[in-house]
Amino acid sequence: MSHTWVIDSNCFIHLGSYAADRFLKDIKAMTHASKHTFYVTPGVHGEVRTVRFQRWKKKPLLLDALEDILTTVPIDDAQIRGLAQLIGEKASPQDVDLSLMVLASKLTREGKTVVLVTDDFKMTTTSEKANLGYTTCPPSTFMQRLAELSSVKSKSAFNSLSRRIRAAEMRYAISRVNEYDIQAKLTWMVDSLISSPKAQPAPAKKAETSPVEDVLSTALRRTLNGEQIKAKHMKSLGALPEICAPMSGLDQHLANLSTTTYSNDVEGAYRMTMLAYSEALEAVGLGLAPLGEKDAELANTAIAGFVQRTETALGLMSKMLGERVAARLHLSRALQAATLIDDEFAEMHGMHQLGLLATSSDDWARAASLFETADRQAQSTGSNRLRYLVLSGVTRHLNQDFEVAKHHITTAHEYVIEDKSAAALSLKAIGTSLLSIDQPGLALELLDEGMECALESGNEAEIESLAELMVMAHAAMTKIDALHHEGLRDLLDGLNAMAAETEQAFTEKIEAIDELASLQNKPLEETWNDWQSSERLIPSGESMRVVRSEIDEHGHTLIIVHHGELGALGLWLPEGRLPVSPGHVLSLGATRVKVAQPTVELQDAHSIRGLVAIEDPTALDFIVPTDEMTGED
Repeated sequence: MSHTWVIDSNCFIHLGSYAADRFLKDIKAMTHASKHTFYVTPGVHGEVRTVRFQRWKKKPLLLDALEDILTTVPIDDAQIRGLAQLIGEKASPQDVDLSLMVLASKLTREGKTVVLVTDDFKMTTTSEKANLGYTTCPPSTFMQRLAELSSVKSKSAFNSLSRRIRAAEMRYAISRVNEYDIQAKLTWMVDSLISSPKAQPAPAKKAETSPVEDVLSTALRRTLNGEQIKAKHMKSLGALPEICAPMSGLDQHLANLSTTTYSNDVEGAYRMTMLAYSEALEAVGLGLAPLGEKDAELANTAIAGFVQRTETALGLMSKMLGERVAARLHLSRALQAATLIDDEFAEMHGMHQLGLLATSSDDWARAASLFETADRQAQSTGSNRLRYLVLSGVTRHLNQDFEVAKHHITTAHEYVIEDKSAAALSLKAIGTSLLSIDQPGLALELLDEGMECALESGNEAEIESLAELMVMAHAAMTKIDALHHEGLRDLLDGLNAMAAETEQAFTEKIEAIDELASLQNKPLEETWNDWQSSERLIPSGESMRVVRSEIDEHGHTLIIVHHGELGALGLWLPEGRLPVSPGHVLSLGATRVKVAQPTVELQDAHSIRGLVAIEDPTALDFIVPTDEMTGED
């Protein structure tokens, strides 16, 4: 069983006064295999910034020593004010206690069993009044519970620390006897000592279904997946397998979309998927209509996996079509479906996709919140956290939450140094994702870090792949993009500590990339005023990748594509063409092309080297990788 602790400032103050040197080793052991996670809000950092471990050698700052085990989650001011209004308090945007209560409640809604560690009795009574779902305990009981849950070697140290903190809590409570009635608080403290950490209530969503319903739900999902189930379960399910069967066809539909590597009709695929989805939902709805509520709940839980996968695919296709509102709706529905089946992997993936969508709109606060939630899901599932930590750090930095951003990157650093080869692949994936949502400035910064890791791991194939992506990111950059990542370089320097022997090779590689990017930023010296075979521009079997799409004041669409040798080229889409987004791949059939120098205005605005004219616009084709349409990772 995993344990989630939200810790207030007073607990850290007690630790600073009484914790011995071995405390860090003991509490780090508690985080092994994600059995214990420790959360705070940025306000806690502010309140204990100067607190030191008084009993340690050199008396280090508490936050510096504990930063590897603490997860810091920012809370929006609106949520703090909302809770204050609910409980009838006046709250400033910096009310740390309320931010911790909001965080504890949020984690509880995510299905975690949460304990808020505080010696403020008012936070306990308020939680009960507002029905926030978490439990509380004072810092002394927190240490006692860690002792009960720890190894034999750590028990004595935690118990000793618990007794020291409890004495301090009692002294403080007695000192306030003339200011308020301390009996209720003392009773709460004693009760918390009696309660076992294993006796905490399970998350509410786990208690909503009976064991029998859980068994039948699993049986129904299995039969929909084509597995054999026990005859008694089949009898109990009655007509539900037949009613829900149409949903099984959705997985086959998505599989058919992926039978080829690329698709040249995203809108057509979207329409076909919507039609198949609508027909399946309609058939299930008609079948469930005469049945009771319990059967309907059982069926909707069982088909949630099909709904999640289909809504994810629809969301990704909507994003490719430039329909961000529709994409957000589909991806949000996918996330909601994932919660019905308690699929943390699907929830993590959904949060990540929604975070990218928010990033594409420069909605940094929302993006950071989504990536941070994905990171918490990654912790719960034991997944690699690097991708989510890095994106959380970047978006927090862009939202001016600099301390939280630094914390995320410091944590990500541990994953990078653990496996440089895997880190290079993850950073490349992040950069590619950012390029696909038209954030080349951010992509370039992450690809730079990926290049460091690839060079250190000696992966030549990844080095060349990253170099090509970096040149592409340079080609996609505009003057506005350059402003997005101001100051980000200093933050990301903490992501990887490059070995001295690699620095020279890295410098030479970056200089070569910059030189090529600079060369490809100048107008072409040689242009083709006469029609030439399209194969002269794009040899047979090769293609160009779309890096940006712009619509001018007349409603005409200019596509910026990246050519491996020539750099950035532009072409005007014929009227009536479907929307084209970054990440699409341009291919040309048997036609002829001209290449002209761009106007000064176009070259300055988009850094394109030439404008391409196509004799037969029907030969123009844009394709996308099908795994990006269906959500395969």
